[in-house]
Amino acid sequence: MTATTAAISGVVDGTVTPTVDAEGNLSLHIEVRHGPGRAECGDSIEIVLTGADARALLSARTPAGTQVFPCSVGVRLQSGPSLSR
Repeated sequence: MTATTAAISGVVDGTVTPTVDAEGNLSLHIEVRHGPGRAECGDSIEIVLTGADARALLSARTPAGTQVFPCSVGVRLQSGPSLSR
């Protein structure tokens, strides 16, 4: 698989909550379709970087898309409406 720098279609609004645990790991908790005036039941994505990888990412001085940083990704999707009758 190769990285792409093309724009992402279908972008939706959401919120990002950063946290750092006792070991220095950075967690970005992303709530999709969540924010002021929206229901509290949006889809959730969590990206976790080790402390060393988070520091490397934040101090990167290269153009976007030219450097890769490892992470763990957790996804929680809310069930949608049923289309069955």
